Amino acid sequence: MIVYIYGGVSSGKSEYAEELISKSFENKIYLATMENTGSYAKQRIQKHLKQRADKNFITVEEPKYLSNVNISCADNILLEDLTNLLSNNIFDENGMKSDSKEITEAIFSDIIELEKRCNSLFIVGNDIFSTKRNQSKELDMFIDCLFSLHQKIIDNANRVVEVIYGLPYDRK
Repeated sequence: MIVYIYGGVSSGKSEYAEELISKSFENKIYLATMENTGSYAKQRIQKHLKQRADKNFITVEEPKYLSNVNISCADNILLEDLTNLLSNNIFDENGMKSDSKEITEAIFSDIIELEKRCNSLFIVGNDIFSTKRNQSKELDMFIDCLFSLHQKIIDNANRVVEVIYGLPYDRK
């Protein structure tokens, strides 16, 4: 089962996803994709750890390769978040990779494989689709990749929820 929860920056989507999975499941894994580098990342990570401290999540940090995550079929995973996962995979030490289709296919394949190995998968994603286009070819490519992942996940999800100002709206 895949549940996709998306919304704008600071929309409340992460809090909603945590509440939703916590109400329904035990054996919860918080799969954190933010790379733990720099002061901003450390602040965000601490905020999220504090936010879910009493929700009994096991935190697993894996910024790039979901296939590396050790899980069981009884686990319920909250993947936080799709945008970080894409960022970590679209850039390397040489800059931005050029094959957007290969990048999105690899990430999506990992997501589907992860979903097959667990009980349920909750994915948090950002709505950046109102971002102005043609600012740079790199930003356009990033948006195209994120949109492709967004569509593929929606097509495969059992439930899709958009969170706007803390309010959830079922989209599928």
